[in-house]
Amino acid sequence: MRSIVVGAGAWGLPAAAELAGRGHEVVLLDRYGVGNPLSSSSGPTRLWRLTHPDPLRVRLARRSVDAMERLAARSGREVFLRRGLLWRDDVSLPAVTSALAAEDVPHEVIEPDDVARLFPGLRPDGRPAVWQAEAGPVLAAESLRAQAELFAAAGGELIVGAVVREVTTTSRGVAVACEDGIILEADTVVLAPGPGAGPLLAGLGVDLPLRPRLEQVVHVGDPAHPHAADDLPCLFDGPRAEEPGLYAMPTPGVGYKLGLDRHLRDLLPGDTDRTPDAALVEEVVARVRRDLTALAPQALEAQVCSWTLSPDGRFILDTLPGGVVVACGDSGEGFKFSALMGPMLADLAEGRTPDDDVASFSLARFAAGAEMREHVLGR
Repeated sequence: MRSIVVGAGAWGLPAAAELAGRGHEVVLLDRYGVGNPLSSSSGPTRLWRLTHPDPLRVRLARRSVDAMERLAARSGREVFLRRGLLWRDDVSLPAVTSALAAEDVPHEVIEPDDVARLFPGLRPDGRPAVWQAEAGPVLAAESLRAQAELFAAAGGELIVGAVVREVTTTSRGVAVACEDGIILEADTVVLAPGPGAGPLLAGLGVDLPLRPRLEQVVHVGDPAHPHAADDLPCLFDGPRAEEPGLYAMPTPGVGYKLGLDRHLRDLLPGDTDRTPDAALVEEVVARVRRDLTALAPQALEAQVCSWTLSPDGRFILDTLPGGVVVACGDSGEGFKFSALMGPMLADLAEGRTPDDDVASFSLARFAAGAEMREHVLGR
């Protein structure tokens, strides 16, 4: 089978590597290349966790851990670490503990005044928390390098600089037209273009209100001691009053990474500005100074990255008639499932029937899902 994968990020690259490893002829297209600063998958770390407010994502996260372990074994690279996670949020805590219990995931409910036992220096604020040991940073850059090496070793072809204008289905399969006039044909195409998904799906008759956004993260710490926070756990500190939630994790050898759960701005076509917002940097440092006293309240670096919100905040994974696999709407948590996306998207490209958990991410869940699929079939 010949397959074209559009997007060499956290979802497209693993799909291309998996398809190539299964013996298929694969061409991977990306405008700027693997892990580029304008992509949704740049930066050294992301957060992975089993702690979710619904059993489906707990199960998916467990499968993702297995996939990361397989990737590490196949590539010889360390692609994730275990550090544990403290989840402090009075609103979501009942759903989180219920989901963990439903899936028999070991966890501990922590009393408000005991949070510093699990996270040194964390200021008690009257809210309980839950501790779960299966969590940590995904070594994102290493994970992408591992997938790129596996893709190249399997004979895959990477084309950097390709700007995909349109995807169409034909009697022979799928055609991908690029802005330079080149048209590539294949049996299947996997669409995983991150923020660029909306226009390509619209050309296939799928009109979804996807919202690409930019968000900012900050590394803090003491520059003289870059490994001081390496062994700290991860943290989700839920929103309170007017303050947004805070996600945080160690980046070994760099510092402690924090991101406010509040987007910087909507990402519009042609926006290539990734300049950090100085006021948001100071807001994060102030939170560290007040609530995370074990960390040095000094900003080391800040980074702006993109993600794409789906209509309901959940992934969109589906196969359209004619051999088009859709993978979009990461909704800010796509990288923790990066290693798992490889086999899941490869299975869809090969025409395998997804299990119930994967099928729950299909377009059919939207009110107009059936109509959209019929429109694509009629093209």
